[in-house]
Amino acid sequence: MSKQRRTFFFVALGLAVWAMMATLAAAYYYSEFVETRRTFDELKSLVIDVNVLLDYGNETLRWHSETVIAGATSFDALLAVTTNVEYETYTFGVYVTSIDGVQTEGGAHSGRGWFWYYWDAATSRWVNLEKAADAFILKPDDSIAWRYESYSFPL
Repeated sequence: MSKQRRTFFFVALGLAVWAMMATLAAAYYYSEFVETRRTFDELKSLVIDVNVLLDYGNETLRWHSETVIAGATSFDALLAVTTNVEYETYTFGVYVTSIDGVQTEGGAHSGRGWFWYYWDAATSRWVNLEKAADAFILKPDDSIAWRYESYSFPL
């Protein structure tokens, strides 16, 4: 075999080995991609997107679009958008007393405090469900608002 033929043979052999290795690598990474995509789709079904409005009662509004775990409550969504939350737990559920340093003021019958609302798309208005925030399970694309406002309850 001449030197030129031998060189051609080894170059061709090298290219063939390279092509096989590249094909195996491509097949491996494609299978990894398919598995990762399947895992992502499974995990995606475990989370939902919700919108959270914080209204501080002084014309300061902060909107958040947040991803929370499916089965999360309005209270969980609040904790996802700010870590500066104070609350008390009662038999009916949690009562938020402060968000970002803005504290409830007044007594049991009147004052200013934090209330949460749910956006009712059917009526296009904010609705106070009159239940504790940790008792309301969110659905995908729900919108909730936490508002600092005056309250007054009859004696």
